Amino acid sequence: MVDKDLQQNNIIQNRPKVGIGVLIVKDGRVLFGCRRGAHGAGTWSPSGGHLEFGETWEECARRETREEVGIEIQNIRLAGVVNNYQPDWGTHYITIFMRADYASGDPRVCEPEKCSGWEWFTWENLPTPLFAPVQSLLVQGYHPLGVRYDKLVRDRMAEIIESHGDIAITYTADMGEYKERLRAKLVEEVLEYFESGEVEELADILEVIHSLTALDGTPREQLQLIQTKKREERGGFDGRIILKETR
Repeated sequence: MVDKDLQQNNIIQNRPKVGIGVLIVKDGRVLFGCRRGAHGAGTWSPSGGHLEFGETWEECARRETREEVGIEIQNIRLAGVVNNYQPDWGTHYITIFMRADYASGDPRVCEPEKCSGWEWFTWENLPTPLFAPVQSLLVQGYHPLGVRYDKLVRDRMAEIIESHGDIAITYTADMGEYKERLRAKLVEEVLEYFESGEVEELADILEVIHSLTALDGTPREQLQLIQTKKREERGGFDGRIILKETR
């Protein structure tokens, strides 16, 4: 039974706390432990704890992992952020999840008052019940083995990706989003050409241009006619002429 006076005092006096959760990946599995103590006892969560004053997220992730699990981690980066307010317990946490790769050491229970044991699980088969912040992260659709792109790709890319044994998660954009994504793709391809100077990048630029003109109802042949007409009227760029100024 929750002490209602304690609950009210917590709500009035406490500000939201910042917690760090560390999703440690090894051989396609993530390390989870069964919690002990007052907060989330009996639920499963990754290692982690409170962010200390002056500490970076990466420093906190390393420290908590050493203190709780006794192992070293590497390649630490942001995975996601969740907001969990639990009025029944008078708690409010902002949990910053960091994703890290296992580096060395054997997981062990370094703080038995906080955790009863550590085990490796696939993301698709996590133990239950899960700690509330982890549940919130799952709702966001996060996957520690996923690589996020969020960009327009050629029509057969999903097929090519899955032929290599990976899973491609896609959706079909509506016409408004499609037009904006095409414009962003044009910028992306131009920048890639600036970086590499490869002819293949020019072919990608041309493909995006044709898709943009088709969206506006202009067939490729008409675009070619417009190009030819402008070349006849104003010339091309073969002469390497630089306009410095006019007077």
